[in-house]
Amino acid sequence: MALNDDLSVLRETPLFSELPVDALRLVAFGGDHRSLIKGDTLYRQGDAANCAYVVSSGEVEILWTIGEREPVSQGFLGRGGLMGEIALIAPSERQFTIKAVETSELIRINRDVFHRLMAEYPQIADKLKERIQQNLGELAIKLNQLGEKFR
Repeated sequence: MALNDDLSVLRETPLFSELPVDALRLVAFGGDHRSLIKGDTLYRQGDAANCAYVVSSGEVEILWTIGEREPVSQGFLGRGGLMGEIALIAPSERQFTIKAVETSELIRINRDVFHRLMAEYPQIADKLKERIQQNLGELAIKLNQLGEKFR
């Protein structure tokens, strides 16, 4: 993908949407590209996490597994969708499995680039905090709903 394409996608990604162009360039230049074909698994729940991904094109499905049960779809992400942002802060474990629904292009953002971004543009730390709080709230609701099914 061309730099302008990457900048356009990053501008559509909520975590990065309010950043100045210079900050988006830092992310774009530091990002790697990954291609998936339909059915490919990007990563599995429980894998070690050291980066995040933004969907440039295509669509991926978010799957969550409890114990030995079949994975349950938690939704889909298309262009501008961000996955694995907690790994941008510190080493962590993948909370979901991500599979390509169709041929997809992704931008991989590594932790070092993100830490540099936060040092140069501290306002992104506030956006990330908001995003994590929102994700934890949604996860708590889903866990509560699942708990009700097993009572």
